[in-house]
Amino acid sequence: MNRSRKIMKKLTAAAAASALVLSGTSQVFAASYKETEKAALDKLVAGFSAYWDAVMAQYEKGQETGFNAKMKLTVEETGKAVLGAMVGMDFSWLNTVTMDMTEIIKDGKEAINADILLNDAPVGTMNICMDLANMTEYFQIPELSQNYMAIPLIPSMEETIADETGAMSEEDIAAYQAYMEEYQASMETYLKIVSDMTTVLPDTKTLSTLLDRYGNILIENFGDETVTEEALSVEGVSEDCTVYEEILTEQEVLSILREVLTAAKEDQELKGLLDMWSEAGGGEDLYAQLVAGADSALADLPEEGSEEINPEAAMFNSKIWTNAEGKIVGREFGFTDETGTESYPLISWKNPSADGNSALYFELWLDTSSITLTGSGQSGDQGLTGEYVLAFDGVKTVGIGVNNLKSDTEAPGYMNGSFNFSLLDTGTEEEPNPLAAFGLTANIISDAAAQTSQVDLSLTSSGAPVVTLSVTGGYEASGESVEMPDQAVLDAALSVESEEDMTAYAEGLDWTTVLTNLGAAGVPEELINQLQMMLTAPDAAAAEVPETVTEESAA
Repeated sequence: MNRSRKIMKKLTAAAAASALVLSGTSQVFAASYKETEKAALDKLVAGFSAYWDAVMAQYEKGQETGFNAKMKLTVEETGKAVLGAMVGMDFSWLNTVTMDMTEIIKDGKEAINADILLNDAPVGTMNICMDLANMTEYFQIPELSQNYMAIPLIPSMEETIADETGAMSEEDIAAYQAYMEEYQASMETYLKIVSDMTTVLPDTKTLSTLLDRYGNILIENFGDETVTEEALSVEGVSEDCTVYEEILTEQEVLSILREVLTAAKEDQELKGLLDMWSEAGGGEDLYAQLVAGADSALADLPEEGSEEINPEAAMFNSKIWTNAEGKIVGREFGFTDETGTESYPLISWKNPSADGNSALYFELWLDTSSITLTGSGQSGDQGLTGEYVLAFDGVKTVGIGVNNLKSDTEAPGYMNGSFNFSLLDTGTEEEPNPLAAFGLTANIISDAAAQTSQVDLSLTSSGAPVVTLSVTGGYEASGESVEMPDQAVLDAALSVESEEDMTAYAEGLDWTTVLTNLGAAGVPEELINQLQMMLTAPDAAAAEVPETVTEESAA
């Protein structure tokens, strides 16, 4: 295979595969490959626009009212037994550990208040304030100390270089310093973007325009096609389909690449998006880089009529299966030999259904490795229930059970249902797999009306739950429950980089409230006393050590 063919394959494969798969399972009524793809693309753009509008609305609401997130770890009876056997203590009193957090962003600062609970009883509070203007995080546990600690988000340049360079040469130290300065700048940019994603998130019109523009460039360059009728069968579920197959020749691929690269250089929507990212990212001209890259790629492409190109030679093939209702139920995209007779799929998706049953076959090839997901299930009013297998390079690795999985068609991102994951490699009788007894259950509970979502993750052993982590997310009702600390309080914070400040902080800690709360939460009195001794004994012990005792024996 010559160099030009390799270049075209690399540039085309990922873009074409993703574009064709993205148009997904749209219901269309068309009589050709092009018409089918165009109708699917139109539905994709419309559906994506509605989805992105919802995403942006949710993000903007969160910025206005703040977010709420709760993480609750439940230790089941089996987990208590395992923990007790490992540590040698009775953990019958331990039921749940919870962190309930609220967060809001105001005036360039991000504030988080987190309540810590044990067995649903309050233990303490963490107040966190991230000041991105000064690249500093402030941290307070009021039950221990009213002081805030000031923690740099990016380590001190001087200390980092002193710690890392050691006996380096001056040239190596200069190179390392340049690297650290670049790293520091990139981290500052990253943290600022994370605090306000509106600086990088494009609007719906821009995204839908780009999807439509480049999707149509791809589709318009398709040539002749073949149309056949066949039954699409997976896992015993079969559906009669019309199959549209398109072979992309070297000439057609060359035309697609040339048109995409040329359009990108003159694309004002793309320029606006890249300019926005350039401004948010610190000033690098991403659009200029795009133009330079496009010019370079165009220069590498063979000229029309070049001997490097065989206009009739096949490069890729794409297939679509549509059922009697005009719904796309299968796709395949891959490489082909120059004659177009031998196909090597890059990505394949087939999803036939019949009589309430549906089957799935999905395979993705990455160089010489493959990932495959297969299985079948039944769909009803309660959603999808079925059994599926995830395989790597043909080896069945993970079993996935799906129960009553249903998406909210009116509210993107909200769904309900559960998944059960299990390892299929049990090992041999002589060498059993110790992890085979463990499994993972994920239960998803969403309420679009209340705008809340919850995921319960349970680790199981031989089917019995060990621990369960519940994560709940939503919006704050008013955004007023999070208090932003006064600037004067932050200015008086003790620096973790100052040994004197940290000594003062440690000496001022008062554990009384936390220990009292632990006792009220059910921690045994004996364990409370042990904790109190551990927290207070060092100073007392130091005062009682005779002068004749060596440091080693005292330790």
